[in-house]
Amino acid sequence: MELIGTAVIYVIMACAVAGAIGYIRDPDSGIGREFREGLYAIGPIFIPVAGIMAAIPYLSQIISGAVGPLFATVGADPAIAATTIIAIDMGGYQLADTLAQSREGWLMASLVGYMAGATIIFSIPVGLAMLDRRDHKYMALGIMSGILSVPVGVFIAALIVLATGTPIRPEIATTGPATLQLALGLGEVLRDLLPLILFCVAIALGLRLVPDAMIAGFLWFGRIMYAAITLVLVFSIVEYFTGLFTTLFGGWGFDPIIADEADQFRALEIAGYIGIMLAGAFPMVYLITRYLAGPMEAVGRRLGLSPVGAAGLLATVANILAMYRLVREMRARDKVLVIAFAVCAAFAFGDHLAFTANFQPSLILPLLVGKLLGGAVGFAIAVWLSVPKAEALEAQEAPEPRDTQASHRPAPA
Repeated sequence: MELIGTAVIYVIMACAVAGAIGYIRDPDSGIGREFREGLYAIGPIFIPVAGIMAAIPYLSQIISGAVGPLFATVGADPAIAATTIIAIDMGGYQLADTLAQSREGWLMASLVGYMAGATIIFSIPVGLAMLDRRDHKYMALGIMSGILSVPVGVFIAALIVLATGTPIRPEIATTGPATLQLALGLGEVLRDLLPLILFCVAIALGLRLVPDAMIAGFLWFGRIMYAAITLVLVFSIVEYFTGLFTTLFGGWGFDPIIADEADQFRALEIAGYIGIMLAGAFPMVYLITRYLAGPMEAVGRRLGLSPVGAAGLLATVANILAMYRLVREMRARDKVLVIAFAVCAAFAFGDHLAFTANFQPSLILPLLVGKLLGGAVGFAIAVWLSVPKAEALEAQEAPEPRDTQASHRPAPA
């Protein structure tokens, strides 16, 4: 399974080389433009990533002090409260290790962080930054439909671990054997998922009964979160260059946003890492949509998607940012379905596969199956719950030029 992740990275890197050659020949068209746009994405990505990662010390305190006890009242492990919000590869894994009441709770929290946490702390704010404003409402419908499938994806992954007796590494480590045999039972799995299930039921009822209010609420949540993390970022920049807040208040509780002696992989480095990966991922998606149009059209017809929508499904399992690049070319139905699929399935053969191969390689198969089947369930839920509303919203749109949020996308040189 680890070889799959390596193969995906090599394919993306080959596309980066092809994109660079295309950029040298013609920077404003074709694969060369996609190479350039991948690197340009570093700016919009850095804002949410830096704001969120800087705020993790305070987020951790809020979760452990307020949200965690609420989870504990229904028998769920408090660590799950952390990874419901914080992605597994953005500090959630370490935070869950600290908060978990048992190793079984740590496993369940980790599985939740691959799906719910990655969506809340990364996919939503980055999506709001990258997508056109007119597509935000479709993103809202897709995310809310996809969130309903998170308990299913986590349950499937946990069930495979339970049925196969899969051992895990007992602590945070990138080397060593998986020696811990978990005493995980079906009752514990369901108890840990109960808060998520209740949350999903509330979302489902809202989407069914008051879809307009749910979309508005989601957008307000996203905008408030984006404003907050932007303020955290700018204050962090001021603190980095001047030390003003330490001088005024005697300390600065936020994490640094640039590598230091304590951590060589801070927000700036993560945003740069994502951008250089997208310099290959965007050209890869371009080549897929150009040269595999026939197969993509056949797959799309079977799933009720256009060829670009089918390409979006393929792109998202590598990196959701590559899929976001395609959203503006999709019809409303495709946007909702692909984003709903992405909630669970995003990064399955990209970042999350690499992270799992490093820390818990024995969980690769359960995780992949849970993420992909969870994504399929989210897709099916969106067909029933959100597509009709999306198509109605599309019919109301005036045929005017799309808002491309030029402030987020530099003009061609």
